[in-house]
Amino acid sequence: MVLLTPFARVIPLPETIMRCRYSVVAACLIASFAATAEQESIERLEVQGDFRRLSVQTIAGSIAVVSEQDMQRSSAQHLDDVLSQLANINFAAGASRGRFVQVRGIGERSEFIDVINPSVGVLIDGIDYSGLGISSIAHAEQLEVFRGPEATRFGTNAMAGMLNLSSKQPDFRRDGAFSATVANYNSWQLSGMLSDAISDQVAFSLTADKQVSDGFIENTYLHRKDTNDIDELTIRGRLLYRHSDQLQWQLIAHAIEQNNGYDAFSLDRNRTTLSDEPGKDKLSSQALALRSDYHGIVGADLMWQLSWLSADSDYRFDEDWAFVGIRPGWEYSAFDRYQRSREQWTLDYRLVSDDQGRIADNTDWVLGFYVSGRELDLQRTRRSGTRLRAFDNNLQRDNAAVYGETSTALSEQTTLVIGGRLERYKDDYRDNGNLTIQQRHSMWGGKLSLNFQASEQAMIYTLLSRGYKVGGVNGEALSRAGDDGLEALLQQATFEPETLVNAEFGVKGAAIDGSLVTRVAVFHMWRDDMQVKGWLNPELGPEFAGFIDNAGRGRNYGIEMENRLVLHPSFTLHVSAGLLKSKLGPYVTQAGLDMTGRDQAHAPRFTYQLAGDWFLSEQLTLQASVQGKSGFYYSDGHNARSASSELVNLRLNYQLEQWQFAFWSRNALNQDRGVRGFYFGNDPRDEYAPHTYEQWGEPRRFGVTASYQF
Repeated sequence: MVLLTPFARVIPLPETIMRCRYSVVAACLIASFAATAEQESIERLEVQGDFRRLSVQTIAGSIAVVSEQDMQRSSAQHLDDVLSQLANINFAAGASRGRFVQVRGIGERSEFIDVINPSVGVLIDGIDYSGLGISSIAHAEQLEVFRGPEATRFGTNAMAGMLNLSSKQPDFRRDGAFSATVANYNSWQLSGMLSDAISDQVAFSLTADKQVSDGFIENTYLHRKDTNDIDELTIRGRLLYRHSDQLQWQLIAHAIEQNNGYDAFSLDRNRTTLSDEPGKDKLSSQALALRSDYHGIVGADLMWQLSWLSADSDYRFDEDWAFVGIRPGWEYSAFDRYQRSREQWTLDYRLVSDDQGRIADNTDWVLGFYVSGRELDLQRTRRSGTRLRAFDNNLQRDNAAVYGETSTALSEQTTLVIGGRLERYKDDYRDNGNLTIQQRHSMWGGKLSLNFQASEQAMIYTLLSRGYKVGGVNGEALSRAGDDGLEALLQQATFEPETLVNAEFGVKGAAIDGSLVTRVAVFHMWRDDMQVKGWLNPELGPEFAGFIDNAGRGRNYGIEMENRLVLHPSFTLHVSAGLLKSKLGPYVTQAGLDMTGRDQAHAPRFTYQLAGDWFLSEQLTLQASVQGKSGFYYSDGHNARSASSELVNLRLNYQLEQWQFAFWSRNALNQDRGVRGFYFGNDPRDEYAPHTYEQWGEPRRFGVTASYQF
């Protein structure tokens, strides 16, 4: 525990790893001692996103499983609130919500013209929402966060990790819940979940969530407090049909309607804006999936899922962050709008061996193939003064992959896991500048792990894995290359695929009586042709353009741990912490800044959570947490940094039969924390002197939630 204090930031990595070994040994010893006791119940959190549903304690790799109870601890209403609980996880906003996730310092921070392939993907009920984010976590079954490459399972969308959210499974027994929340900033939330049987063979589950808030910005020019508001509706449903003991079908349906404001950046670098044309962050999406599970084949179970998603988004903002007349003779007026449509389908088809299908009686196996098609259309409209400019592009991307995995029992305690995936993608790009670009690449990823089950409660693993993500076209660079001062963008038409190799050593242990659960992982990752966000910003003025570049090689290494400790029957302590060191490879920006060896963007060196559940009586529970992270760079194209942050969350629950009443506060000490940042000049009042402009996370929140369960 001493290792992962704030002082650990100054400890060199070799010394840190040496000290970590003592923590690992201690965890093994505790688990080994526990193994001599009489068996009782232990934690059985199952990972739903892997090929087989196994306990998180028995899968090689650093996986965090966040249950609905864990989300409640910080009164989480959105994904942003959950990610702050996890070690070596960060996110970027630049919109009404935190849509872009970084795992172990790797992940995108924005999407404008350029079509990005996220380093950290998002699945909701097996449907690919990568790039769209998670809209609601209300009444979720659980959230799984995979740290490190997961190419064998998820392919190109999981070079750095994957977020897998599962909604409530249908139940043949009635299960329901309803909750209502009111909070400051004129906020309210209504959510509900119902699961029940329609017949002996058919059951359903339905979850709905509505959130409304004025947001946390005051626009003094328009005399409004709702220009950065939240207005979201999310509906998710499942219909289960059990045709027989061997065959079952599921129909999954999602609908999202988001009509949020976007007015987040202030020339005065606070929560007060001067925009005369506040923006919007809108999303309308629908998704369907059909899943089949068949157990009638001798030697293997057959699973396939066919999914479809359609999404339309409208992202627009006041580019000058000001009003006409703020400083005549110096000012400029500009407005930017990005309208996107996305149509996609995916088919994932695999065979998973059963007891009869084992090879040589000791090897389980998985064999599958995956195909997908995606069409993305963008219409960008930018007005600068009286000049109106439009840019349209279209990208059609087709993916096809084959994958497999074997798990061989070398002995009663030792298992060797070998997995691999070969993927081929084809991109066809065109825009209204009569530019056509075709890209074809074949990529591969995989993993090799050796797992030693020291006892039923303790596992040690070593893991070597390789991930990848596709390259692409810099549409923004191509569209702006004709502007004065931006001619260098002609050299940034495309960017190459990136690969990542991860070496990891970990220990997972638990006491039989459940009094201790611990997971520790040490990792070192090597990035090749790493994709970075570059900016061309002549004289650091208001005119700039972004593009994706390749920066040679990079490294990310560190430690992460998660502990749950029952100190007393009435008090449980939760501790998670991460230590991360990242380095950019040889990279010089278009502005001439040499970033070689610098920390990567949005990669805080230290993250932690210290949380406790105190059961004061049968009806009364107090929950508290402190979530912290060190400062980090906002971009790979400049050296602006965030400050460190420590968020205090409090929640008091009162249980009355089927009712629960909660009084809660997030960020109770009202600390400002940056969730997105830029460095350039945008204020005509100081003649466009460059500054660090930051978007702030939510301030102090407090509210009351009433819940009823039946």
